[in-house]
Amino acid sequence: MRKISAVIGVFILLAFMFYTFLYKRDDEKLLEQGIEYYNERKYAEALPYFERAEQLDNADALKYAGTIYLQTGNPQQAIPKLEKYVKTMDVSKEDYKFVLNDLGVAYFKVSDVNNARKYWKKAAELGNTTSADNLKELEKNK
Repeated sequence: MRKISAVIGVFILLAFMFYTFLYKRDDEKLLEQGIEYYNERKYAEALPYFERAEQLDNADALKYAGTIYLQTGNPQQAIPKLEKYVKTMDVSKEDYKFVLNDLGVAYFKVSDVNNARKYWKKAAELGNTTSADNLKELEKNK
């Protein structure tokens, strides 16, 4: 009985892998590989996967690439990625307000206070408390 269960389990696993390999779009495969590296904080390895997924019109790759650029001290490169992502995003998605905050941070880091304020205000209106705090700090230091 154990052997039969093991064989069935292996068969199911192989069928799933076969399905995933054949039917997942290339951009999804690239995004998933990039996310694996991203979650391991291997940003240099993750970035090429996100860039290739973006070339195949995967909008989620923009968010990850923008975040990597922001986290690695390249806000100038983060801005166009995050801007493009925000334009493609459904405003009802939970991470929308977080991406707006990141965009505000990127603009703040390049000394564009007006755009930082604009994005933090939008994020704060959606309930992002970090953005609200950023706005308070910005106004306090005027």
